[in-house]
Amino acid sequence: MSGDDGIVVGNEFAEVRVRKVETRNGARLLIESPRSGQWVSLCPLELEALTWQSDDVFSAMIGNPYGPLPVGDD
Repeated sequence: MSGDDGIVVGNEFAEVRVRKVETRNGARLLIESPRSGQWVSLCPLELEALTWQSDDVFSAMIGNPYGPLPVGDD
């Protein structure tokens, strides 16, 4: 990882630090949650896939943050 501290984005509900990191497989976006200690490293295709999702998908992710996403019309 580089010395880049990235940017912090937050509000009253959450705060994340986002930064670009170089890996042996190319550039990725590292997203870290200081409060929970959780992090994810996403490649460009995974980031683009976020743009394909509907608001319902994000609502489901927030509604069940550490569980699987519900599938289908349940």
